[in-house]
Amino acid sequence: MPKTIFLIGAGGLGSSVVMALLKSPKGAALGKIVIVDPDQTELSNLHRQIIYTMDDIGLAKAEQTAKFMVKQRPDLIIEPIIKRLQSAKEIIAQAQGAALIIDGSDNFTTRFAANDAALKLGIPLIHGAAIGFNGQLMTVIPGYSACLRCIFYGPPAGQEASCRSDGVLGPLVGEVGWLMAIEATKILFLEGAPLSNQLLTIDAKRQRRRTTPLKRRKDCSGCGDLT
Repeated sequence: MPKTIFLIGAGGLGSSVVMALLKSPKGAALGKIVIVDPDQTELSNLHRQIIYTMDDIGLAKAEQTAKFMVKQRPDLIIEPIIKRLQSAKEIIAQAQGAALIIDGSDNFTTRFAANDAALKLGIPLIHGAAIGFNGQLMTVIPGYSACLRCIFYGPPAGQEASCRSDGVLGPLVGEVGWLMAIEATKILFLEGAPLSNQLLTIDAKRQRRRTTPLKRRKDCSGCGDLT
């Protein structure tokens, strides 16, 4: 049966995920991809957001990503949503029927909202992030694995780092995005072991990759009451 993916973010991570999924042999089994992003393409994006060109500057990323994908795979159903989703309730309303949420957003509010929405919907979540020379990746399986709140509890107080303020290494974004696509393939088609109950961290400056074991917290505000 064709699978539906709900992709949050069409920036560096999201565009890398899209490219990887389209090039995967398993991509033929995808039926629909919903792409959510509120932003327009800017010149400063192009070094890390690989599906965009100068012609896309000033245009909505979600719509341009949809056009790019349709050219590669005319059989896919692509639904662009030009909106910032910052609550679990909003994501749940839009992600009904999806088999998987892939979160490539650029802010903590949306990341934790995606985590909570996936738990409520009972569908897996792939979380990825990259800033500067550092990246991270984990997969959340509701009722089985640790979730984002098991580790970080909630969004940090104060101003958060961003690609705009702190920069990000373009190739690192590509690496994390392609790893997220690999996780999606494993989960959707039951091949291999997903990165659940583990956090993969990448230190590109020192070329170090580390996988840290995780454990669900019984008192977690996100997944503590799931079975």
